[in-house]
Amino acid sequence: MQAGIREHTQLGVLEQDAVLFIERLSARQAGSNITKIAGRLPLNASSSGLVLLAYSPPAYQDRILSSPLKQLSTETIVDATELRKKLAEVRKRGYAFAPGYIESVSTGIAVPVSDGAGVIAALSVVMPRGNEREPEVVARLKRAATDIGQAASAVRFSSH
Repeated sequence: MQAGIREHTQLGVLEQDAVLFIERLSARQAGSNITKIAGRLPLNASSSGLVLLAYSPPAYQDRILSSPLKQLSTETIVDATELRKKLAEVRKRGYAFAPGYIESVSTGIAVPVSDGAGVIAALSVVMPRGNEREPEVVARLKRAATDIGQAASAVRFSSH
């Protein structure tokens, strides 16, 4: 998938009220991306975080939304009411689109990775803002997320 998109591709999981990036692949010509393997970002400030928060239990969402939300750029949503609307949009669309949430020059697009029991991760791409190729990227992300989820499910069931 990453070779076809030729942009930063990363896998993040929910960890200590943040998104923890556990894998990242980068392309040489890809745009700006501040995330690092083992790096964390606030849930409200990245496409991966939006996906993880959108598919979290309502009580967890309420706790996060009642806490101060960190602003990384002028586009980062820090208003709880606005963020609730964004999370509903993520669930409806099945993916998060976050233009300029971290850096004004970049857009993040993320989809949930499910192992059949629930969302276990978010798979995302970071690309230059204004060059998102949204339908193509979302389709590729969803296919890859399905493959990752099936592999995770197989591992989970084979270990029991």
